[in-house]
Amino acid sequence: VLPAFLLAGLLLSLTPCVLPMVPILSSIIVGEGSDIGRTRGFVLALSYSQGMALVYTAMGVAAGLLGEGLASYLQNPIVLSVFALMLVAFALSMFGAYELQMPSFIQGHLTARSSQLKGGSLIGVFLMGLLSALIVGPCVTGPLAGALLYISQTRDVVFGGTALYALACGMSVPLLLVGVSAGSLLPNTGMWMESVKTFFGMVMLGVALWLVSPVLPPMALLGLLGVWLALGGALFGAFDTIGPQASVRHRAVKGLGSVFVVLGLFELIGALTGANNPWAPLSEVRGGAVSSAVAATTSASTDKKPGLPFRKVADAAALEAALAEAAAQGKLAMV
Repeated sequence: VLPAFLLAGLLLSLTPCVLPMVPILSSIIVGEGSDIGRTRGFVLALSYSQGMALVYTAMGVAAGLLGEGLASYLQNPIVLSVFALMLVAFALSMFGAYELQMPSFIQGHLTARSSQLKGGSLIGVFLMGLLSALIVGPCVTGPLAGALLYISQTRDVVFGGTALYALACGMSVPLLLVGVSAGSLLPNTGMWMESVKTFFGMVMLGVALWLVSPVLPPMALLGLLGVWLALGGALFGAFDTIGPQASVRHRAVKGLGSVFVVLGLFELIGALTGANNPWAPLSEVRGGAVSSAVAATTSASTDKKPGLPFRKVADAAALEAALAEAAAQGKLAMV
């Protein structure tokens, strides 16, 4: 998962809120009018990125600690549903439905403090990185909040810290490229950056579906998965019209989008025909021995069996009494 967070950080750095600011940020770091070499520029950019990474790591550790403290509550279907709805809200912000960012008065205060720091020194640049990590723009707020929600579900403090450190390192790549190449390796801005935002929106919708998948009935799971795949295909351009002069890249993307739409249609058919396995959504409508085997496996894993006589206990004393009762009757007890 850590390489995925590193890649996510790199993609976040290519969003419209971040990439256009990199040249401005680099000039602030080195100090206006300063003539420094590439090695010095890279070291300053690295110092800035490590300051930013320190804050992100602390956020990840805090999310892991929060998950540890709420471990039992995080298994509650209501809590999982609330988290999933929050991820959907973050995804809508990436689709441009609204802007989600830190209040302007807080950002203004942090920006003013950052501008008072002197560029060109390692300590000053490191402190700039610390403050900049708290000035979260609308392109970063949703994915960052979604990552923190995901980390809280893992309830792993070490993973939380290292994952957010990897995310910050990925976000620092363009700035480090500016430092080492004097800007020659920085990609040009363009509409392609909006596609990066859309990608993050789709990822967060997928994580939301993954969160609630254990508590969803098979029909709802297959139906929502089908809608998600079809939406992804539409955003990839499956229904867009391309002319005969379209590039190979446009054709490939449209083809990939069409595949997603077809897969989404399969999942929707599976939901309507009573399939239970998202990996075999057509198991109920296709014939043959393979189909029968898949259906048998699926039904065997999902058949309802008589429920065990579980009962809730209020406290440790009630638990001890229940265990003693089971022991007296010579019965096994499962807690």
